Amino acid sequence: MMALSTFLPPETVEMLAAVGSDFPDDLAFDVEMTVLFSDMRGFTELAEAHPPRQVYAAINTSLAIQTRLVLKHQGSVNKFLGDGLLACFSGDQRVLHATECVQAMLSTLKKRDAEGLFLPSPVGFGINDGKVLLGLLGTEERREFTVIGDVVNTAARLCGIAKPFQALITDNALRGLPAEVVEKHCCFYRQQQFKGKSMPIDVYCIKE
Repeated sequence: MMALSTFLPPETVEMLAAVGSDFPDDLAFDVEMTVLFSDMRGFTELAEAHPPRQVYAAINTSLAIQTRLVLKHQGSVNKFLGDGLLACFSGDQRVLHATECVQAMLSTLKKRDAEGLFLPSPVGFGINDGKVLLGLLGTEERREFTVIGDVVNTAARLCGIAKPFQALITDNALRGLPAEVVEKHCCFYRQQQFKGKSMPIDVYCIKE
């Protein structure tokens, strides 16, 4: 029998172990996390122009690379989002781990596209850090553990504006990085006002 950790991220497995099998429908915990979103650019055009099996192979290969790198950098994949994913990083070094992870993703995925073995699938990334709610969503018929909150929404929206092979990070997350990493690998991108947000945020770009 496959281990539960094959299907669920470590933080979820730990939560289930702590509360046991008889857990409430509104089970949720406030936790500090770094959240990383990835999303393929130009997926609609790719799907229209190529056979589904070729598109599937391109996506699956890209997600396999990303998943390996998330795990290598002490993160966990919370869920797959079609042609992208949502990953979470915990602990004191969570922002650094997420940053090093996305740098490795940028380098590896660029090389993969350059090899030309699969359809081109450039990816954009968004990173944010802060307090999220890790909890149970759904009904008796279908439930899943996920992370929700403004931190998660902002990371997703950053990912949405990222260019192909570009990784964006909030100034809030940037504070969790060592000064030498910021100086060497991060540069100011622009100030971004997202619809529905009261204040603009400073956005930075992560360099390889």
